[in-house]
Amino acid sequence: METAPRPAYDRATVRTVSSFAAVGGPPYRYTFLLVVSNTYIDSVRSELNQQAEAFAADLHGQGEFAQSFPQRIYDTAQEVLAKPWPPDLVARMEDDPEPFMVVIDEPFGAFDPREHPYAVIWLSDFETDPGSVRPMLQTLARKTRSTEKDDVILYLRDVAQDAQDARHRDHAAGAVSTAARIASYVEIKPSVFGVSLDLKAVLRDIAERHRQ
Repeated sequence: METAPRPAYDRATVRTVSSFAAVGGPPYRYTFLLVVSNTYIDSVRSELNQQAEAFAADLHGQGEFAQSFPQRIYDTAQEVLAKPWPPDLVARMEDDPEPFMVVIDEPFGAFDPREHPYAVIWLSDFETDPGSVRPMLQTLARKTRSTEKDDVILYLRDVAQDAQDARHRDHAAGAVSTAARIASYVEIKPSVFGVSLDLKAVLRDIAERHRQ
């Protein structure tokens, strides 16, 4: 049995489903899908599990956080992979062993990455800093429930663009190795509606805003 799809924010929980097909859409502004392709546990995944209920409640009914039942993670991951993503993006989805988060503002069943905005947040390479997951979730929740109706996907696109510009500047100055550039992978293309970015880019933006 699936969890109740439309809880009041003060009783909000993670929506745990056997399929993403009916997830998303009104009354929610945004849907956050946690996509997992295996059952291995590490420090980052443990931190995600620990913060999931707090994140769902912090969305205050303006968004929903959905994940799969453990026995259906492969099926739900395949639902996500079956969408018509750009080839290099789906290749990374298939190759990355860590969970990633997809942010959409359409019902998942109708969502088409060729037509609708999206963001993909990679959660890789954070085994040494799992606590960084919490400020990222807090930022996403705050922007989702903002009375100014912040555009979460546009915010993530701006973060990705800033990170990509900084990477290009560092590369031109010869200050960053190839390995370091790959580790801080960011992709943004004018020809697609979405953006993919690593968690480090979001955390850098949070830290810079706090210093201002």
